[in-house]
Amino acid sequence: MKVAILGGSFDPVHCGHIAMAKTALQALDCDQVWFMPTQDTPLKDHSLTPAHHRVAMIERILNQDRRFRVCRLEVEREGKSYTIDTVRQLTRQYPENTFYWLIGNDQIAQFADWKDADQLVKLCHFVGFDRDGKMADSPYDIQRIHMPMVPVSSSEIRIGNKLNYLPQAVREYIYEHRLYIKEFVHTRVNEHRYLHSVSVADLCQHLAIANGQDPQKAYLIGLFHDIAKSMSKEAMEQWMDILCPENKKYAVPVWHGFVGSEIVDRIFYLRDPQIKNAIYHHVLGTSTDPYAEIVFCADKTDPLRNYDSSELIALCEKDIHQGFIKIKEENEKYLRKG
Repeated sequence: MKVAILGGSFDPVHCGHIAMAKTALQALDCDQVWFMPTQDTPLKDHSLTPAHHRVAMIERILNQDRRFRVCRLEVEREGKSYTIDTVRQLTRQYPENTFYWLIGNDQIAQFADWKDADQLVKLCHFVGFDRDGKMADSPYDIQRIHMPMVPVSSSEIRIGNKLNYLPQAVREYIYEHRLYIKEFVHTRVNEHRYLHSVSVADLCQHLAIANGQDPQKAYLIGLFHDIAKSMSKEAMEQWMDILCPENKKYAVPVWHGFVGSEIVDRIFYLRDPQIKNAIYHHVLGTSTDPYAEIVFCADKTDPLRNYDSSELIALCEKDIHQGFIKIKEENEKYLRKG
């Protein structure tokens, strides 16, 4: 067989990787593409997500083409993952196959830094892909293929940008296993707000379990409830003018609930009506949906706030609706006093 190897960290796998694989199948007339996630990449400057998650995300996209496979050879190897060791093992294990190793433009530029680069090009066909409108120079014998630009990188996705370049099944896996999502929030709010969001998420999960609700949904609501809190008035007003101009009658500090409910849908693809509703109403406490009550209560009784909320939390554990009524009464008294 002619087999194209697409190696990388796949942290996470995205539509750019898929486009590269499909281009290889057509341009090289390969029989299969093997996605080969690394255990530890020597030239990366960040810690990788555990290998079992990265493999699982690749498995979620194998149905996009029957010729896609996942190869665990490198993730099952201990220590640093060097391509020369992998190529030697592949040629020993599958002597009847012809292998093409696919690399991106950034890797072409770094190729001289790869271990035993001179030997690599003798053992395997290397194919470089132009993914950003230009091709890096290299003294090595690397075949060049052009592919349409896919303007995304895994590093962008890890901070919550360009999630539209993720297959839906991969997005679902990321939220299900809570990969990267704290960083989604951390990059958009200040440190104080981030710590509050994580604390509220933990409390939402706790209250959901105590009241027989879905702890995962409650956790996501808590984590993202203040996602718009650090936005400027001008930025929020653009959203408000389009989505709910009638709500501009409320004070500006209230707006982040309305705007945040749309951000979680349109930017973060959390397309769950209860998640949107809970975030929309979490400032004013104007919904009695159980998840809206949970986040309202968790937000007001966050242990990081400078008062003892243990009795109110205990009431919410026993009965979230009764806790919601009590906390809303206390909050209204506080606002009238202010």
